[in-house]
Amino acid sequence: MGKNDNVENWAVLRAQQILMREGMDLAVSARDANTGAVRAKGKLLAMAIAASLMEASASSLRAEGTSQGAIRHM
Repeated sequence: MGKNDNVENWAVLRAQQILMREGMDLAVSARDANTGAVRAKGKLLAMAIAASLMEASASSLRAEGTSQGAIRHM
């Protein structure tokens, strides 16, 4: 499995996890017509998405630093 496949699999898994938690909570709040909860759950969903993007970015930077370190040692 290539690097792109690993990234794609990770992204799909994270999206499923986020939707199962925050997405379901948001849907339940919307169903119950609880506008305060919808706002709060929507914010939690946005924060979870942002956190996963930061996680992916940090992971990418670590991988890039590792590969550049290997190049410098050649």
